[in-house]
Amino acid sequence: MAQKYAPYGLWESPITADAIAQDSVSLSTIFVDPVTKDIYYIEQRASEAGRCVVVSNKTQKEVFDKDFNARTRVHEYGGGAAISYNGTVYSSNFADFRVYAAKDGKIKPITPEDPNKIYRYADFCVHPVHTDLLVAILEDHTDDTPRTVRNSLCIINSTAVTVTSLVSTEDAQSEFYAAPRFSPSGDKLAWQFWKHPDMPWEGGQIYVADVHYNSNTHKLSLSNAKLVAGEANNIGACYPLWASNDKLLFTSDESKFANLWEYTQTCTKPVLSSVVQQDFCMPCWTLGNYSFAFLDENGTKAICVAWRDGRSVLYVVDVAAGSYLEIKDESFDFVVVNNVCRLSDYTFVFTGWQSNAPGAAMLCTLTGPSFVPNFRVLSSTASTSAVPFPEGIISLPTPLELKVAGDKIVYAVYYAPNNPAYAGSSIPNEKPPCVLGVHGGPTGLETQNLNWQKQYFTSRGYAWLDVNYSGSSCYGRAYVERLQGNWGITDVSDCIDAVQSPQISSLVDTKRTAIRGGSAGGYTTLAAISLDSSPASKTKFFASATNSFGISNMELFANDTHKFELMYVIKLLGGTKDKIPKVWHDRSPEYFSANIKTPLLVLQGNDDAIVPPAQSWTIIDGVLKSKGHVEAHFFDGEQHGWRTSETIKKAIEFEREWYEKSMVRSTVAT
Repeated sequence: MAQKYAPYGLWESPITADAIAQDSVSLSTIFVDPVTKDIYYIEQRASEAGRCVVVSNKTQKEVFDKDFNARTRVHEYGGGAAISYNGTVYSSNFADFRVYAAKDGKIKPITPEDPNKIYRYADFCVHPVHTDLLVAILEDHTDDTPRTVRNSLCIINSTAVTVTSLVSTEDAQSEFYAAPRFSPSGDKLAWQFWKHPDMPWEGGQIYVADVHYNSNTHKLSLSNAKLVAGEANNIGACYPLWASNDKLLFTSDESKFANLWEYTQTCTKPVLSSVVQQDFCMPCWTLGNYSFAFLDENGTKAICVAWRDGRSVLYVVDVAAGSYLEIKDESFDFVVVNNVCRLSDYTFVFTGWQSNAPGAAMLCTLTGPSFVPNFRVLSSTASTSAVPFPEGIISLPTPLELKVAGDKIVYAVYYAPNNPAYAGSSIPNEKPPCVLGVHGGPTGLETQNLNWQKQYFTSRGYAWLDVNYSGSSCYGRAYVERLQGNWGITDVSDCIDAVQSPQISSLVDTKRTAIRGGSAGGYTTLAAISLDSSPASKTKFFASATNSFGISNMELFANDTHKFELMYVIKLLGGTKDKIPKVWHDRSPEYFSANIKTPLLVLQGNDDAIVPPAQSWTIIDGVLKSKGHVEAHFFDGEQHGWRTSETIKKAIEFEREWYEKSMVRSTVAT
């Protein structure tokens, strides 16, 4: 079939919003029963209102009832909702926040029902000897305000259906816990701890304590708790995991890169003989996302995920020798690897994503002295009912290291317009319009895995540019810290500089570039088109903008957001509101909405507790008062991001229609 020509942005594409939304399934995690070796994974199904489902790999069936939602909101972002031990699967249920146990088709609650208390649980670990006792994070929302939520570690007695405190202090309102892990004998417990104003990757600390069992009361207690790694506001230590009864591994960015470290009773030291200038983990936004696992029972070798050029890399680390070896397979080019778990000797499972294939639950076995990998797909998120898209329609990512503002480096990922039915534009010398994606966090990373929403636009003739601006993760701590005190300034300038760089400006129409983002990315979007400090607002650099649940008022965000991020903004802005009130005012887009001349689309979930709807209403009202161009859509039942098929479909279509109206069809008309 002969290829066609049409204006960029108006190509017809078989990738529809319906096709993306109808069978939308994402894999949130994978885990292994350490006794039975059974594998489970959690699917989030948009067709079922975003319900999270625990699936047994052996039976390919749900473990819990059809109305069970295996999700937790501990730290609001959740994670660590389920584990399995000796044939019993334990999971938090989103409907009532209680923990349930499922075995042989029988399901029962193992935490008490108390109408006077609101408890959330996550990140479970079963005691290896007294297996009806589980340690977990307990988040107490009985007094449910950001400054009164209390975090602690607890013990769940699954037989007696009781919960008792294990680690807690009087300052629980400002403290956090994660990753409680028993040693193989159960004689020790390790966990991560941090407190405001740190985030876990900024000042996470690893503690180790002796575990004592009282046979009369059937309870556990701790003694001799000591700090073994990490330092408040300076060193982030995360993801503790016991290699043996005497050795604990974890990640630490003491070298300014999050490498593997080990703790024994005699010392704490790096595992590798020299610093690897790559991060061996992602920031702990969610619970339980381990980037390494042991390959043998003695913990002498580990499979590890590191990040290089914004992509995952798999290494086998020899813990004793302090060396590492990259493993790869040309058949499976994974760009994102998460949730690494040991299955058996030199066999592990993980969730993996490629640039040209849907995400999948994967199993890998390593063989021989060079650890040759054999990958096998356990479960894929590929749609089973949708019509296959034509071959060659996927636009592959090109990772870029852009030099801007002198020798400053900014990382980006470019996707060219691509559709096998089209040879180019029908308009002579036309360059494609560009959608610039700004990730959330802001301590996050826009990865290079297949994203059908991006392909929805590139297959219609748009270019897509993801900017991993200063402050993004997985490029080392120094790159993250570039944003401290500069949020709303450096992120914005990086985005503009990226589009104006020779590598990008030669490929796209810089005058028809839309900026879009959600959450912190939504804030950068608003800042770029409004703040007096932003060069974009003065020159109307962006032709269009989409803000999804972005922050418009810093004081309102600091007062209303959830506990986990309550103090996050202080470092990002450079101080408290009392100390630098002008900065807080000058970085709040609400106060500069009169500057917004860029057509603005606003998308917001009505149940969002992280960035409440008031943040969107304030910017909408301001734009309307100044007679700007704004369109808004609010979605009932949605929180911080879209979970239902209907919302996913509508959000995609609203955004495409917005760009067509604001920057594509106007060009065609002229």
